Amino acid sequence: MTGLFARWSFQFRLLILALAAAIIAMGFWSFPRSSVDALPEFEPAQIEIQTEALGLSALEVEQFITSPMEVDFLNGVAYLDEIRSESVPGLSSIQLLFEPGTDLPRARQLVAERLVQAHSLPKVSTPPVLMQPKSSTSRVMMVRLSSSEVPLMDMSVLARWNIKPRLMGVPGVANLSIWGQREQQMQVEVDPQALQARGVTLNQVIRTTGNAVWVSPLTFLQASTPGTGGFLETENQRLGIQHVLPITTPSDLAQVSVENVTGPPLVLGDVATVRENHQPLIGDAVVDEDPALMLVIEKFPDANTAEITAALEAALDDLKPGLSGIDVDTSVYRPASFLESAMQNLGMGFIAGLFLTALLLGLFFRSWRTALVALIVLAVSTTAAFLTLSVLGIGLNIVVFAGLVLALVVVVTDLVTDLNGLRRRRELSASGSGRRAATVSSNGITDGEGAEDGSNGPEAKSELRLVLISAALQQTRNAIVFAGLTMALVLLPVLFLAGVNRALFVPLVLSFLVALAVALLVAWLLTPALALTLMAGEERAPRVPGRLRSGIRTATERSAAKFQWVLAAGALLAIAAVAGIPLLAAGQPSVTALQDRILLVQWDGLAGTSNSEMSRISALAGKELSDVPGVANVGGHVGRAITSDRVVGPNSGELWVTMEADADYSSVADAVGEVVAGYPGISGSVATYGQNRLDVERSRSQHEFSVRVFGVDPQVLRDTAENVRDMMATTDGLVDPQLSLPRLQPIAEIEVDLDKAQQAGVKPGDVRRAAATLLQGVDVGFLFEQQKVFQVVVKGTDASSSSLTSVQELLIDKPGGGHVRLSDVADVRVTPHESVITHTDTSRHIDVVAKLDGRSVGDITSDVNSGLANLEFPMEYHAQVPSQYSEQQNTAQLVWAVAGAALLGILVLLQTALRSWRVALVVFLALPLALAGGVLAAVLTGGIVSLVTLLAFAALLGMAVRDSILLVRRAQTPLTTDSPVSAEAPEESRLQGGSRSSILQAAQDRLVPIFIGAVVSAAFLIPLVVLGGSVGREIILPLAIVIWGGLVTHALLVLVILPTLLILFGTGAPEDEDLLKPQGPAGAAGLRERTEVS
Repeated sequence: MTGLFARWSFQFRLLILALAAAIIAMGFWSFPRSSVDALPEFEPAQIEIQTEALGLSALEVEQFITSPMEVDFLNGVAYLDEIRSESVPGLSSIQLLFEPGTDLPRARQLVAERLVQAHSLPKVSTPPVLMQPKSSTSRVMMVRLSSSEVPLMDMSVLARWNIKPRLMGVPGVANLSIWGQREQQMQVEVDPQALQARGVTLNQVIRTTGNAVWVSPLTFLQASTPGTGGFLETENQRLGIQHVLPITTPSDLAQVSVENVTGPPLVLGDVATVRENHQPLIGDAVVDEDPALMLVIEKFPDANTAEITAALEAALDDLKPGLSGIDVDTSVYRPASFLESAMQNLGMGFIAGLFLTALLLGLFFRSWRTALVALIVLAVSTTAAFLTLSVLGIGLNIVVFAGLVLALVVVVTDLVTDLNGLRRRRELSASGSGRRAATVSSNGITDGEGAEDGSNGPEAKSELRLVLISAALQQTRNAIVFAGLTMALVLLPVLFLAGVNRALFVPLVLSFLVALAVALLVAWLLTPALALTLMAGEERAPRVPGRLRSGIRTATERSAAKFQWVLAAGALLAIAAVAGIPLLAAGQPSVTALQDRILLVQWDGLAGTSNSEMSRISALAGKELSDVPGVANVGGHVGRAITSDRVVGPNSGELWVTMEADADYSSVADAVGEVVAGYPGISGSVATYGQNRLDVERSRSQHEFSVRVFGVDPQVLRDTAENVRDMMATTDGLVDPQLSLPRLQPIAEIEVDLDKAQQAGVKPGDVRRAAATLLQGVDVGFLFEQQKVFQVVVKGTDASSSSLTSVQELLIDKPGGGHVRLSDVADVRVTPHESVITHTDTSRHIDVVAKLDGRSVGDITSDVNSGLANLEFPMEYHAQVPSQYSEQQNTAQLVWAVAGAALLGILVLLQTALRSWRVALVVFLALPLALAGGVLAAVLTGGIVSLVTLLAFAALLGMAVRDSILLVRRAQTPLTTDSPVSAEAPEESRLQGGSRSSILQAAQDRLVPIFIGAVVSAAFLIPLVVLGGSVGREIILPLAIVIWGGLVTHALLVLVILPTLLILFGTGAPEDEDLLKPQGPAGAAGLRERTEVS
């Protein structure tokens, strides 16, 4: 096949060169427009439904919203894998997780069809919102709006009705939430005592206010059906009739007459205070000086961060003329800045690495033509790999970039092997002794009769050049193909991982293998064309130190003489490499945390902490963080916002700390941590946004072992969980089982006494509705003004809800007239309640978590299930071991099975390449030695910092397979008469493949490409590390350390250890009769006989 490609390349070389130029041009055009992100998408296919219910406790949210939606609407949706939900005060959040591979748009359609039934929910909330799909690291920009001139409510109106619609129209934007949003409302505030003094009931105020406006959501009011204006008809004209609402200000509404008043007429202003105000806050922006809002913008999965950022900034610039007096700050969180800097640094390092590689190859081979060929081949291979990944839908991120870099390290060494093979073939042809060797390739291509009869015509020379190039590439390409297949088999188990690790490693492996495959195709087509076009002159021998040549030969001969010690040392190194890699990788993160210049501080106060108090603490901390040397900007928010990515109470907050460009990362991060730790009663964490999102996803399965107890009543559920804990405490292999209990917060409960209510003539529902109106308010109508909609609310005064006593003193209307004090008909008390109620598969649960000690998960699961079967559970209560543990065990078993099959496949590949089971087994057992240097280098530099680094060992293994195949193939070939080793060998051994002389000659031949390949590939990584910025230090440097160390033991394996093993066990030469038996005397005696041959 290589000969066929070579002929095509020679015949169509101008077309191939033009195609290569087109690939480079397309790469220059498409790279700036490609999607670049820090991490690949790692969250499972999911849909989130949020339902706002301001004023409801977590328990009421669960009862009124979450449970009915889970059980009646969403359970049983096609392709559904799991339902999770959180009920917090004022919000229900339900997550639907789907099976891998589910078509998410189809799933969203099915869920939307179920949500049509949401109208049957109690009228205590806004309609459920089907959230847009979002990226795993969804936040693409945070914008702070602040002003010393424009009031916050006016800014909120602008943000809600002008800014948000414009930014939501930017392609790629999935969601925009506004922290600190103050919805403008026209509020009618009533005092029950004032109503009592005027003889007016709360219901009269509600009816009057609702019927005063055009539209009301209350169906018992006439305003719920406002009617249409109709037409004014004449004989030749029809005029539409439009009603103009005279109520536009609070004073207008205050002049409306109260309905059904006995006595002198009253207006709303006589019995209530009408004013413009806003709703109770569920969160706020953290401010230091001027009042501010925080806009958090999120993107769709796989959306281009740079394009979205540019479009958002352009949209904000367009809006600025209408935002006079408002300062717009887009630097609070702008991930595009990090990505732009990282791509610029990595691009510079990459280009420098390519030119350095080409320069070194030109110096080593003493040919500028060779340097030019190398530069073109590497550039085209890189660009073609990038374009192929784009076509496959794999976006560029740090994980994919790491795969590309490692693939190019392998490609560089492959290129050196190709170039050296071309040089040697041309040297042999020029000397005349190689004309016979170039005569026949594996494809049957000969140099033609002209080569035999001495013809020197142009056609004969061209044919001879083609034969030489084809033969050289045939020799190297086969080994490279086998090496590529070996690396694919080594990485095959990765495709069977699950969860976050699969999401992170599959793009890494695909980028690595795709780049290798594309580079192989490029080498097949482009390398011959360039060699035929550029490498026409006579080549000089490569620059390799003479002492190195003699040293390698001496080392090989000495190792052959003292093979016992050499084999023992090699075996120890190989065993250390095989055992060391899992030990180094244990407990390490999948991807190391990048040094993003923006730190995320997440912290939580005590449950029940007010929004204003948390805002005060956060503002104080923000001011302190701003004074830290190296900090450029601090912004943040507390609580949550409508349709936001935070399902928390007001006691939770986030601060986003931006470092200066030249600040020392570690010292600033430590100082930020010290500030956060300095607030008692506040638990906080400091991380980058990407790392935080990874930690959140991993936290779902962070416990070593757990049993999930399902039930309804919180106290009975806890008692049942304690029984399960006691059972687990007696289970062998489980240590320190504990209950994972939700946090509690104080709640004011109102419980109506039925006897007292009966005596007063009121019903429990009357009490709830009246108290809800006075304490929270009720929406009675809407005002439509300038394409905006504002709520009209009837509520109690702020004093009505300022204390427990004020709540107890509320006056409740009696149906027959008069009032009754709330405390006279109900018990008002403060009790602890859960701040967050979580459901899994529609049920409440408590997890009993424990640590493992010495036993397998499968055995412990079996014992725990037996113990659960012997426990008695109340009705509607049960316990089970979450399926994640059995799934993890099954995944681990599958991965190990695939790994075993992959190892067997590698052995079969070696046998196919080397045509000897004995030699294949020898090479197979020696391969781990090539990894020992990488393991040692990782240990000396602090260990493996992330599992991404493990890919470097696959690259080392592939290079070792390639060079081992080439060494054995060369050792199986008879010596040439001009060989320095041949000159010292007896006449009868010169033409014998597999002899000691041929093995030593093979080691000498492999010295040049291995030495040059090691130096050049190591040099290629240096600019990426030095110029690559934080990505170079955090991602590329650990890979480079493993590669640099592995290249040393790789050379030791191929040039010293493996030749010794071949002298001992034979090369399995093609002319041997039985390749499965030792050739000549076996064992040590055979080694001595082979040694004496020369």
